[in-house]
Amino acid sequence: MSKNIKLIRNLRTSVNKYGNPRIFLEPTVLEAGNFNVGESISYTYTNQALIIIKADDTPYKVAKRKRPSWPAHRPLIDYSNGDLAVLFTKKEKIDILVSDSLIVIRKEQSFDLCVIKQPLLGGSDPLQKLTFASYPSGAGIASAALESTGYFESKMGADVWDIAIDSYLHNFSNGSSYFGDIRSLNPSYIPSVDVTWLSPPCVEFSSIGLLKGGVTEGLGAHFARIVMASNCKAIIIEQVPAYFRSRSFEHLKGLLAPMFPNWHVSMIDAYDMGSVSGRKRGYAVAAVEGVDFQFPKVPKLPDHRRLTVGQVIGKDWEKGDWREIKGTVMEHLLNRSGNNNFTAEKNRTLVSLNDKRISCIIANYSKINVTSSHLKHPDNPNLWRLFRSDELASFLDVPEDFSFPDFISESQRTSLLGQSVAANVVKAIGIEVAFSLMKQKFSTSVRRQPVIPLQENSNKQLSFII
Repeated sequence: MSKNIKLIRNLRTSVNKYGNPRIFLEPTVLEAGNFNVGESISYTYTNQALIIIKADDTPYKVAKRKRPSWPAHRPLIDYSNGDLAVLFTKKEKIDILVSDSLIVIRKEQSFDLCVIKQPLLGGSDPLQKLTFASYPSGAGIASAALESTGYFESKMGADVWDIAIDSYLHNFSNGSSYFGDIRSLNPSYIPSVDVTWLSPPCVEFSSIGLLKGGVTEGLGAHFARIVMASNCKAIIIEQVPAYFRSRSFEHLKGLLAPMFPNWHVSMIDAYDMGSVSGRKRGYAVAAVEGVDFQFPKVPKLPDHRRLTVGQVIGKDWEKGDWREIKGTVMEHLLNRSGNNNFTAEKNRTLVSLNDKRISCIIANYSKINVTSSHLKHPDNPNLWRLFRSDELASFLDVPEDFSFPDFISESQRTSLLGQSVAANVVKAIGIEVAFSLMKQKFSTSVRRQPVIPLQENSNKQLSFII
């Protein structure tokens, strides 16, 4: 029987009080396999893996976990049977493969750092949807933007943050997820796709990180091997502008240049694409030989056609935690002075419903700071509030069918949004990439050249046989 893998979790075993290996399965992992609180389960040992399945009338039950931000208990397994030492040592890297009502836990498999394969076409039908995978995916907002074009279907999202994976799984039922450090992502888990989306971590490329410039980040080569293992025909990269001047980007581009000779880099501000929120990011698109790409033309939008803050957030602007300015941190921020860039006026710290631009949304938006925009009350000049997460999503043009699980708190939602993308820009770039790939496929079809067959099953879904 074939079982589709929904999630791959990569982590290390921990240690119980007796010094034996211990495996902790979080709610994210169990919910991906449809394991519920209180259900009976069984543990089976093979010579290579520990297998967990649902079973009737066993002494083992799925435990429960509760946090204040969760509306209900979520499933949990904390397993440290002495027999685990037969398979695993303490602090050993393991892979947890999750399917419907089935979990297989085995040692992390080693792999060749240099995976070299010829890129393959996504399939024999030129009209099929294009497939893509995201590394890392975050909550899946870039994935949602690409799918909203109608051209793409997500096949994998990868991230190291549990609530990011929770959000991704909540929105994308097809394909697989990888929950762990991409430096441990085995090529055998990487599905063949048409497009690979990369959004490298930005810590080293902030104003402080520029002191390092990607010298110690070291992910360029790992992203390159993921791209090669995916057999993709195009790559889309999004990050702060400084990343594209970094050594890490040089590594990535240098390793992939033989297979992806066509590189296009552009700096685009979401505001210039019609968004109320400013968000200047660098974007790179690389393609294999024969794929001709052009970035979307950035329109010059006249001011009278721009939306206001009030038009974006709608009639529910009154809802929220209104606070006083006088005697609070906001009064201090508004009174900052000097010739630097950290004054309230330069950063639009307070905006009105009639304003047509707000500051870039950042990951720590819930922590009040001068570089973020907040809403001032239109009738009471002494009141202000933070924008709600649903309003921030609207500023970022997040597709309406994207949502967060109920147990993710408001501050976590704003963090995920702050680390995400301007969906209007991603959508525009995605349309151009889809056009380029479809043009190439149509051209190949007309010439009746043979199509390279897939190396996986017809829907390119990771699976294993039990």
